[in-house]
Amino acid sequence: MYRQEIRMARMARKAGNYYVPAEPKLAFVIRIRGINGVSPKVRKVLQLLRLRQIFNGTFVKLNKASINMLRIVEPYIAWG
Repeated sequence: MYRQEIRMARMARKAGNYYVPAEPKLAFVIRIRGINGVSPKVRKVLQLLRLRQIFNGTFVKLNKASINMLRIVEPYIAWG
């Protein structure tokens, strides 16, 4: 996989273009904080991500909608 990335970058550079590597399509999200005094929107997003308890984790497909949801609950989760 790594060699193909290098080959694609070299071919693009030779043609005068840029090569942008593909973004990861999947992320693991884990909840690291409680929800005492949290807004209802954040609580709802945590439910949609199936993160009902601290230290629960789920795999999430990364698309525009899920990335926006992750931004909303960023202080309460860790993901990568």
